[in-house]
Amino acid sequence: MRFTRLALPVCATVALLLLAPAVLAAPFEVERFQPSPKHPLLLLAPREANRSTLTIVFNVGAVDDKLVNGLTRVSQHALLHANSRGTYESLVTAMYGAAATLEMRTGLHESRFTLTAPPQDFDALARALLTSVLAPKLDPRRFEATLERAKHDAQPLDPEGWLELLLARTLIEDSRYKDPNIGSLYNAEGIALDAVREHVTRMLAPCNATVIATGRFNAKALRKLVSGFRGGVVLEHPRPKLKLPYQRRALASREVQVLAYPLPIQTPREAAAARVLASLLEERLFQQLRNAAVGYSFTSAPLLTPRLDALALVLPAAEGSGIDLGPFLREEMQAVLQGQLEPGTFERHQQSTLVRLRLADRDPRRVAEELRTARQRPAWYGPELPTHIQSLTPETLREVASAWLREESSIQLHFVTDLEGRK
Repeated sequence: MRFTRLALPVCATVALLLLAPAVLAAPFEVERFQPSPKHPLLLLAPREANRSTLTIVFNVGAVDDKLVNGLTRVSQHALLHANSRGTYESLVTAMYGAAATLEMRTGLHESRFTLTAPPQDFDALARALLTSVLAPKLDPRRFEATLERAKHDAQPLDPEGWLELLLARTLIEDSRYKDPNIGSLYNAEGIALDAVREHVTRMLAPCNATVIATGRFNAKALRKLVSGFRGGVVLEHPRPKLKLPYQRRALASREVQVLAYPLPIQTPREAAAARVLASLLEERLFQQLRNAAVGYSFTSAPLLTPRLDALALVLPAAEGSGIDLGPFLREEMQAVLQGQLEPGTFERHQQSTLVRLRLADRDPRRVAEELRTARQRPAWYGPELPTHIQSLTPETLREVASAWLREESSIQLHFVTDLEGRK
C-alpha cells in the first residue's frame, strides 16, 4: 500500500500556524493514497474554504476511442444517465438543493468529472458520484436515452486541448491524431451498449482513475470509500521519441506560431524554475510586442500533457504581419538565458509567482487543477515548491533553463490555414 503525506518542515508549519487563523492543513499539503495499482490514486488537499471540489479523472481520452469515435464521451454520459447505481435526476435534484455544480470534460488523453459543493453537502454528493462512476451498473433500459442526449452534446472534445491536439498531430507519428473526427459524436447513435460496457469495464475503470478532493471533507471516509474500488486494465501513454530540432509549417484551422522546448519536471527545483521562467518570458513578449505596436494575444506557459511536457511560447499571428516571429521568439529566450534583465526584474517575477501560487492554494478548484496536472509529475505541486521558488536565484534559473532551452531541442511550428499562399 502506498500512503504518503507531504508536509512543510515542522518549524515552518509552526510559524505559519502562529501567524494565520486555524486551518485544516499546512499550505500546499497534499496526501497521496493508493492501496494498489488496481485502485484509484487518491489525492487529498484539505483547505479551509466555503466550497469543496471532487475531481475524478481517468487517464483515458478521445485518442483511446480507437475505431469508435466518441466512445469515451458516450461512456461518460452512460455513467451518469444509464447507471442503476442512481438516477441522474436524483443527483441533479440533490445538487440543486445544495447549490452544487457538476462538469464533464473529455480531452485527448483524459476524461473527467468535477463536482463543486458546499462542505456541508460535499461528502454525501461525493459518495454518490464516486459510487456511480467507479462502481457502475449500466442499465440497458436507459441506454437509448443516453445516446439521444449524447447526440445533442455541443462540446464533445474539450476546447482547452486545442494546442495539445495541434502539436500531437504534427509531432507524433500516430494515425489516431490525424483523424479529423477524433472525439466526434457524429455517429453516436451507432455506438453499441456492449462497446460502452467493455470500455467502462476495462478503460474507464478504477486502475486508470485519480480522485482529487480539495477543500473541506471527511478524509477518512474518502480513503475507506476509494479502497473499495478496483479493477480494469492499466492504460499507458508512452512518451514519443521526438526527432529534434524540429521545424515545420502545417495546415490548421487557425493561424498560430509556436516555439517549444521539451520540459522534464522531475524535481521541485525544476518546477520552480519553469514557473518563474514562463512568467519572465511572458512579460518580455508583452513588452516587445507593445514596443512593436502589434496587438497580438500570446502565451508563455508550461504545456504539461500525458505525452508531452514543454515550455511553449504561442503567438496566434501571421508572418506577414510585420514581425519575423521565429527569430523573435528565440531572441527572447536567449535574452532571459543570458541574464539580460532590468535590475529587480527577476525578483519581481519570483515574488509574483509565489504570490499567485499562495492565492491559488486557498482556492479548492484551482488546487484541484494543479493536482490534476501533478498526478503524473508530483514535483509540480507540493509543500516543497514555495521554498524552491524563494531560494531560486538568477544564476540557478539560468543553470536549469540552459539544459532545456537548447537550439538542438527546439520545436518551431507555424500553423497556417493555406499552405499554398505561404510558399
